[in-house]
Amino acid sequence: MSQSHNTVTLDFSSELKFTEFSVLVMQYLGNLLQIDDERFFQIELALREVINNAIIHGNHSDPNKRVKVIFSWNKEFLRIQIRDENNEDIDFDRITREAENQDILSPSGRGMIIMRSYMDSVTFESTGKGSVITMEKRL
Repeated sequence: MSQSHNTVTLDFSSELKFTEFSVLVMQYLGNLLQIDDERFFQIELALREVINNAIIHGNHSDPNKRVKVIFSWNKEFLRIQIRDENNEDIDFDRITREAENQDILSPSGRGMIIMRSYMDSVTFESTGKGSVITMEKRL
């Protein structure tokens, strides 16, 4: 990031109750950044999907594994990075291709469709020590 930015980092155990906590932080940032209701809804839905996937699919709901959420922003963008502790090598390209062939109501791949539809930029990385999803919304 070339411009200065602000950052808030959350680090929590793989329990679904922390999805709501993350959304509360996002609500605060939405107010701070004066994000309109429609854009906020898009960001919130994508955030919920990614965090739930990190907890359920990435960390297999193991409360001993951690999820890290990093919110970074300035006047031009909001970036959200979600990291789990999944030690498997995930083929995000395959998952994305399969998701594109699914219905939005299908339980498989819905998060990929939502992220790509609602966020301006989404990247996926499988590090062998965890999966990292970075989403960005222009402000």
